[in-house]
Amino acid sequence: MVIGVVFFAALVISVGMIFAVKNINVTLISYADDCAASYIEAKQSLKVFKGESILFVNSNDVAKAVENSNYTLSSCKKKYPCTINVVLKERLETFAVLTDGQYTFYDNDGKYLRKDLENKNTTDGAPNVILSGSAVENINSVAKAASVFKETFKSLRSLVKSISLDVNPDVEGYTQKLYFNFYCGLKIQIDNYTEFTQEKILKSYEKFVTLTDREKLKGVIRGYKLGGEDGLVNADYYDLLSV
Repeated sequence: MVIGVVFFAALVISVGMIFAVKNINVTLISYADDCAASYIEAKQSLKVFKGESILFVNSNDVAKAVENSNYTLSSCKKKYPCTINVVLKERLETFAVLTDGQYTFYDNDGKYLRKDLENKNTTDGAPNVILSGSAVENINSVAKAASVFKETFKSLRSLVKSISLDVNPDVEGYTQKLYFNFYCGLKIQIDNYTEFTQEKILKSYEKFVTLTDREKLKGVIRGYKLGGEDGLVNADYYDLLSV
């Protein structure tokens, strides 16, 4: 029995040594020309997994280790017996909130990044999209809608100057209105933006591409849904100057 116990203990130790994490290879997807400092920082934050059993390290652990950095986890793959290959993607600075004379910046997921006196993106120097009103309080849901907008319109920051949200929780049945305010003067209004978001934005885009250059300088495209679950999603254009 003693021999068996010793043999089992030796086996456990051997397996632990074989599957202990020895190598963590990090690939950064960055918008900056020089990301050497970020690479070193990323390697340092992942050092906690060195010596740990690769069997028990998962992608959630790696994502949590880098959650306070300027990068998010894109992929995490194990290469047995002792290597983890990690791909990190730079958090994309997208939104700006003006408070007390300075801007607070958030990434495309609505997570805090930094503060500054000027609204200039760290990557290209162009302005970030300004969030105003209730959009600030609902930044996570607004960021999700903005992501759908960007995917549909193939751009966000170059088209949209600001995003505002009209909500009134004190009024039962109040129609929430999310506004994408274009640099050119046009507004896109999405009614009840948390429901059928993709469909409403797609219909708004289909209406947008039919407008003339003059129409894009003014007016509102409203994306909405009529009826219940099987109702119709549609978008209309209104020239406010002629209403």
